[in-house]
Amino acid sequence: MRVHTPTSSARIRRFINVPDVLSVMLAGPIAFALRDQNFLDVDRLGPTLIYCSIGFAAGFLMLIAFDLGKDLSDYGSTREVQSVVMASLATAALTPFVVFSLTRLDFVPRSIPFIHFLMVTSLMLFNRVVATKRREHRERRDTWRVDRPQHVLLVGANRLAWFYLRMIDSLDFGRTKIVAILDDDPHLFGRSLIGHQVLAPPSQLHRVVSEYKVHGVHINRVLIAANRPADASHCWNGVEDYCRSSGIEVRFLGDMLGVEFDAPSLSGPPNETAAPFARDYLTFKRVFDFAISLVILSAFLPIFAIVAVVLLIDIGWPVTFWQERDGRGGRTFLLYKFRTLHAPFDRRGRFVEEDQRMSRFGLLLRRARVDELPQLWNVLIGDMSLVGPRPLLPVDQPTTSRLRLQVLPGLTGWAQIHGGKLVSADEKGVLDDWYVEHASLWLDIQIILRTVSIVFLGDKRIDAEPPFRVSPAGGAVLDARLSSAPAIK
Repeated sequence: MRVHTPTSSARIRRFINVPDVLSVMLAGPIAFALRDQNFLDVDRLGPTLIYCSIGFAAGFLMLIAFDLGKDLSDYGSTREVQSVVMASLATAALTPFVVFSLTRLDFVPRSIPFIHFLMVTSLMLFNRVVATKRREHRERRDTWRVDRPQHVLLVGANRLAWFYLRMIDSLDFGRTKIVAILDDDPHLFGRSLIGHQVLAPPSQLHRVVSEYKVHGVHINRVLIAANRPADASHCWNGVEDYCRSSGIEVRFLGDMLGVEFDAPSLSGPPNETAAPFARDYLTFKRVFDFAISLVILSAFLPIFAIVAVVLLIDIGWPVTFWQERDGRGGRTFLLYKFRTLHAPFDRRGRFVEEDQRMSRFGLLLRRARVDELPQLWNVLIGDMSLVGPRPLLPVDQPTTSRLRLQVLPGLTGWAQIHGGKLVSADEKGVLDDWYVEHASLWLDIQIILRTVSIVFLGDKRIDAEPPFRVSPAGGAVLDARLSSAPAIK
């Protein structure tokens, strides 16, 4: 997951790519030309011009909305292709909708929107392919060639090796040659990864090096597609010992690239101590969350628009604030709120203390808890739930909880209605674990109703000890922790 730009450094500026503008301009006429050769006849020229003009306007708006000009077109990526397809789909959907409201799509063939979508997508992707090829041609022309390329032996046919081979093909231009790949899986012998053959297991490294030496190919480096293990007795030590004795450089690819490959999850395996009914409810809870969040978002859309306009005037762009929080399984996600603080520096670039940055409107949003409403979007896309343990920063995770990271975090939760900010992190951990073990639709409804009252009355510590009477299967552990935890009153 990429890291977003800090809120104080974000800009409203949008970039426009001229070839993309030409693409949305030409897509409409090309679509009509492919569908109907008589589209320029007098009786059809008017509807054609209307459709093409609105298609261009819609396409231009989508270029701005999806900010397609921000990405460097000569460095293509899967994310950019997805953005191009979504922008084209939005253009092809918006255009006939607007045209229908004006002309009822008279003299416009029904297949035109689909062809229009294909044309916008194809032209914009074609622009990116051409830009990429031109960049590669310039780089190959300007790159100094070396007389003797490095011959590299890759150990491990996995995702990290695949990524490295792709990177070499795109950037190296012949300075590094991958000789072969070694892997322990006998089913891979004779197969290839991006054109490079898997020859033998790593235990046969000495034989492979010797055979290539007979053919005049000297292995300069061995790259292991993994991270260096902490265990000194790991099997890679044999590979390292042979390479050192043979004068061959050996490195771990994961450490070179700065990535943790197949690192174990910090949250550990899923915990199954929750009651069977609670596990079943948590599994099917997603439907409830999606439906309710969609209804609330639709109903509160005017409020969102008003708040956004006021924040834009009061604080400036952007109107939302993001923060990485721990979600289900310890996986981080971006939590959104309405922005309530001014930038940490003034117009002259001088630092401003945090207690002086709160805006009056932002303070009002916090007191009414309206600043939390953008998290409904997190619920809609599946990062959060309406009810569950509140998402916390890694440093704030309670030490008393063993279940809170096994479910989706929530907008509100059992700990929030029993004190919220007035209870400690360890107390929240115990309360969250109790919720996970007893989750049900009726309990969620109760929590939501009590949350509404807290919005108006404020947080209040409530004695939560009576509900902590759990089933014998998991009660002993919870009771033990409760006896050592502070009383919640």
